[in-house]
Amino acid sequence: MSFVKAAMMTGGGLIAAGAMVWSTGLTPLTAADHFDPPTRVDPAATTRPDLPADIADVYLYHTDTSLIVSMGFSGPQAPNLPASYDRDVLYNVMLSNAGTPVDTEFNIEFRFGQDRNNPAASGIRISGLPGVAAPLVGPVESTLTTANGIKVFAGLIDDPFNFDAVGFRLTRESGNLMIDRNRNRFTGLNTTAVVIEIPLSLIRNGTNPITAWGTTARIIPA
Repeated sequence: MSFVKAAMMTGGGLIAAGAMVWSTGLTPLTAADHFDPPTRVDPAATTRPDLPADIADVYLYHTDTSLIVSMGFSGPQAPNLPASYDRDVLYNVMLSNAGTPVDTEFNIEFRFGQDRNNPAASGIRISGLPGVAAPLVGPVESTLTTANGIKVFAGLIDDPFNFDAVGFRLTRESGNLMIDRNRNRFTGLNTTAVVIEIPLSLIRNGTNPITAWGTTARIIPA
């Protein structure tokens, strides 16, 4: 099975989460979510939720010198639960700088497994990074750096999404807007994430917008 979330950044400094896009001058798309599709990943809809394969959000933003893309998954979860490093899930982050979101100029793939230097701990193997020929391998919960300045972090983080789920439900039931910006469904909850920082010089293509989307696929042994 495979799940997809997307995000886009323009030269104006766009921040995007999940399938929701914000931009000055762009029409928003709908909508970031967790537990989608519910019959496969939502604990309220299935007794065997595949949380490691459930993409939470995809974020894309930039500084003056770097592009940062983050894909979260397996959340939201209680803060006393560990991060999710499932070796049987294949994760992909696709980046397009051709000006259209259907092209894939960079296909970044990562999987989890045992840390080669510490078999009792988890590690990450990430390939397809711009300008990097060999896969980057190292421990989770630490920042890995390539020779051309790309940085990768994989680990448990505070879930960055902010949403009033109660207000959304009440709005749908009543027909009146009842969203409270101070009521956040994700307060105090965590998610596992992979965050990649790429020098803009490696990814920029003139004034073309940069698009990112993520997929997961569970690998089932034959």
